[in-house]
Amino acid sequence: MSQSTTVAPQATISEISATSSAPRELAQTSQGRTSGKPWKLAKTATKRSHLMPGVKAASWDQRQARRAARENMKKLENQLKEDKKAEEDAKVQSIKERRLRKEENVRLEEMKAKMSAKKLQRMKKRLGRAKNKTG
Repeated sequence: MSQSTTVAPQATISEISATSSAPRELAQTSQGRTSGKPWKLAKTATKRSHLMPGVKAASWDQRQARRAARENMKKLENQLKEDKKAEEDAKVQSIKERRLRKEENVRLEEMKAKMSAKKLQRMKKRLGRAKNKTG
């Protein structure tokens, strides 16, 4: 078996320095310069597949118009809710006032009855004194 060995020509220091100091050309693409590293993937535009079709297809003005319409609808709904709540509160307040007036009237009637009973008792007492004195 014979071994054949080939000796590679050695580059001199001047040749190495000449090749390393010269700038290397980088590949140009439509997106600008590339890294020159084959294992790096070329960057592409972000695919927004997670967005809804209506968002992707709609322009900014259309989305702004939809947003404004939604806000107006919410304002209207809130206004209607506030009006309804105000009506309910007014109804509850009138019921409470009516109950308070009724309770006050009952209390006054009881006081009148109590006072008239006391007055009647005093009058009977006076009548009794008068009878005893005269009789």
